[in-house]
Amino acid sequence: MMTRNFVRLVITAGLLLLWTWKTLAHGTGYRQPGFRAVALEFVYSTGETMSYREARVFSPEDDKFAYQSGRTDGKGRFAFVPDVPGLWRVLVRDEEGHQCTAEIVISDEWSAASESESQGNSTILDGWELFLRALLGVSLIFNAAMIIRRKHAH
Repeated sequence: MMTRNFVRLVITAGLLLLWTWKTLAHGTGYRQPGFRAVALEFVYSTGETMSYREARVFSPEDDKFAYQSGRTDGKGRFAFVPDVPGLWRVLVRDEEGHQCTAEIVISDEWSAASESESQGNSTILDGWELFLRALLGVSLIFNAAMIIRRKHAH
């Protein structure tokens, strides 16, 4: 009777380990590094904000394909994090044909300061840490089962 329960426990622990291993590729998290972002606010000539409008960022290295795309927020704001020095262009336009292009010059010093300040916390468990935690859990279950088995054997 005890052997059957022990086998079930070991199989359950093994399945738990396999399930944990499968979830390694599905982890998520966030970081808050100290990147220096460029934040802009886009407005019409009337002073009204360009809320929820299409925005595209072009890097100095590629003027044809957008480095980043998205929409301005409700207050017409849009932000991006440049990764190289040079002339960056941000193009915002609406459905009626209005558009605004901002040209931002990113210097070598600005770029270097951004890199040196970047530090942050990550909530992402890397693969090995998650695997070791799962292995520890299985080990605890296995050891508890062995203790129970020894007590019932005597």
